[in-house]
Amino acid sequence: QGGRKPQALDFRADAHFAVGIEFGPYQTFVCLTDLRGGVRCQQALPLAPQDYGEMLGLVRGQVEGLCGQAGLRPGQLLGVGVGLPGFVNSRRGMMRTGLHASWAGKALAADLEERTGLRVWVDNNVRMRTVWHEMFSRQSTPSTFAYLFVSKGIACPLMIKNDVLAGHRASAGEIGHTTIQPGGPVCPGCGRKGCLEAVAGETALLAQAQAALDEGRAPILASCVRQAGGALTARELLAAQNAGDGAVCAILEGAMSYLGLAVANIFNFISPGLVVVDGLLFQNESNRRQLQQTARQNLYGLAPDEAKIEFLPYEPYLGAYGAAACVVRQALLG
Repeated sequence: QGGRKPQALDFRADAHFAVGIEFGPYQTFVCLTDLRGGVRCQQALPLAPQDYGEMLGLVRGQVEGLCGQAGLRPGQLLGVGVGLPGFVNSRRGMMRTGLHASWAGKALAADLEERTGLRVWVDNNVRMRTVWHEMFSRQSTPSTFAYLFVSKGIACPLMIKNDVLAGHRASAGEIGHTTIQPGGPVCPGCGRKGCLEAVAGETALLAQAQAALDEGRAPILASCVRQAGGALTARELLAAQNAGDGAVCAILEGAMSYLGLAVANIFNFISPGLVVVDGLLFQNESNRRQLQQTARQNLYGLAPDEAKIEFLPYEPYLGAYGAAACVVRQALLG
């Protein structure tokens, strides 16, 4: 209808940067990314300290270190994103429950803003991973999808029409504490019986594996643990599974069956266009196959090709990337 022809616009990815921090259950991961999610520098640190003041000082030091390492000019940093497990109220910038009890109820975002002089966004770490996948995974992602993350705990946030659902009390996505085996094992996270986390979370699986070791039923796993210097982690479970340890294979097969049921329930209840599955346990093909097979056997009214499941390659820094993605999203897109 006349007027000027439309022009394509772009922006410089290195015009500004974002710091992402994930306080994970095993380690802390920090990164600096540009506006397209490109990583400029990153670092893995030990588990975050329980002392709240010490943690605030750690964040300030890491932000200054990353900016110095990248040679940023004043004003180039958009802000800091912080992801952590548990109930996190992103609007109030505080954690209700989660990594350390001593952090609960503290004005985390405001306190970090005071320490760093930057804008700070705080949210659940898996919700932040979901934002990264929607913004920077470079995959064709539907506007509504679920993101299942299995680690020490289990969470499954929902992206609904390009917005992550936090829920009325910032507790949406806690699928790990839905009951899947009534009267089952005690959940190490909440103390109730039969949670998904109690039968498929890494803490529960490692406890089952330790029992098998104590009873002499997992000789291959015992060898893997010795080679690791005495440490029993999820990596030793995967190594023993690959080597054919019968006890370990049975433990992981059971866990994948429960997770497959959970994925089927997500499709049956929400009908998302995609369920993204993330976690170290899924690096073994047998685990991916078991989850997918169980999910497809328990679908209602959907053909297997209508229930798309995508397994992500394991990336330990992904939570930090997600936290940085949230900074870009909030600072530039509102």
